Amino acid sequence: MSVKTLDYTPAYPPYPSLWMGGYGGAPRGNAGQVGKRLRAQCVVIDDGVSTKVMLRVDVVSIPREVHQEIRSLVDPMIGDTADFMMIASHTHSGPFIGTTRPDPYILMGLTAADINAVAATTDVFIGQLVALVQQTINMARTPVTLWYAEGDVVIGYNRADGSAVLDTVPVMVARRTNNNALFAVLFGYACHAVARGNDKVFCSDYPGAATDRITAQLGVPAFFFQGAAGDQDPLDPHQPSQVDTLGNQLGNEVIAVVNNTGLFSEVTGPIVTAYTEVDLPLSVDLGDPAALINQSNRYYGLMGEYEPGSFGSKHAEVMTQQMEHGSVGVPTAMPMPIQRWRMGGLTILALAHEVLSPYAIKLRNQYQGGDLWVMAYANETEGYVAANYILQAGGSEHLGYEAGWIDDDTISGEGTWTTFYAYPAPLKASPDGVSQAVPGTAEHLVIQTCMNLLNS
Repeated sequence: MSVKTLDYTPAYPPYPSLWMGGYGGAPRGNAGQVGKRLRAQCVVIDDGVSTKVMLRVDVVSIPREVHQEIRSLVDPMIGDTADFMMIASHTHSGPFIGTTRPDPYILMGLTAADINAVAATTDVFIGQLVALVQQTINMARTPVTLWYAEGDVVIGYNRADGSAVLDTVPVMVARRTNNNALFAVLFGYACHAVARGNDKVFCSDYPGAATDRITAQLGVPAFFFQGAAGDQDPLDPHQPSQVDTLGNQLGNEVIAVVNNTGLFSEVTGPIVTAYTEVDLPLSVDLGDPAALINQSNRYYGLMGEYEPGSFGSKHAEVMTQQMEHGSVGVPTAMPMPIQRWRMGGLTILALAHEVLSPYAIKLRNQYQGGDLWVMAYANETEGYVAANYILQAGGSEHLGYEAGWIDDDTISGEGTWTTFYAYPAPLKASPDGVSQAVPGTAEHLVIQTCMNLLNS
């Protein structure tokens, strides 16, 4: 194993833009203040078969086009695309990366010049991450054994419907083969990284605080991997001091688990990897020319109904412009990468996008093959993937934010995720009155694809 950490906290220069991502509204830019440094970290594992690479980074999201560019540059270094995995921490106190999803014009009203600067910053970001991977691959390997255990802690709540609160803390440790000394700690949790709240300070939020705590106490590098946090928020109040409060709680739980060696089971190789993508359908089939024309007319009409400059007005403007180019100009589905790494004693399942907690619960309950670590915000983040019942509920749950609609499930709701991520309609749910996710709906496709990967 080889590991390397890069402090990539943006500064001008070389970063052309210091616009920040994570909160909608007025443009939010950093002016040099840093709460906790932003990290990109790489873990390289040679299992005797091939080189496996895990890249995690303190950023709110990675759009599809950025993910694909990074992957195209990393793949030649390792040979098999399934052997490369990338996870965003989802801190809302990092740079705005990419110019597509979320849409910087809809989200913050950025000008064309600002968006060009964001694009240039994205190029710097991509270059730094790819260089980090190359450097870590080139490092000498330390022979290690791997071990897995789970702790639990509650530092968040369910903001969508108040039900499931994820408390599992996955912990994998690497120990030097020659003397069993600790070499690295990989850990996870599922909770939005928004403990700091909305300000103009770069900060890795509670994951960064937890990482600092673990490294300070155990003396080895620590690596945080985000879970199915789409409906999980950190405990209030969201303010700068809460970053250390919650981060230390999480870090202390990881430390307690690591120190209790009796909890761990050995993880063995080789690592068998798989990568696939599934297209999640929207509630309206915009591949149908008649449906596309109807949706375009609806958005054209909405431009006159929303207050000028509002989220809804800007979204309707963008949708109308995209639909002028027909189905090639507007998304007709949400592509979702899903990745599996199977080891002896542990399987890692990495899901793209802002996946809600019911997916982690269902997958862990259904999988009978041993320990399962569910990660999210994996490879790319282009929107929310809600459970079927949330998609059906619309505006009756958390103002429809995670569902993507408010009072009409065939059109994006103003101020919901489909507005900010520039989608023309929410994801497809089961018909009214049908509680289970039926074939052809978003939840059914995700669960089916995941279980096929897990059982293959």
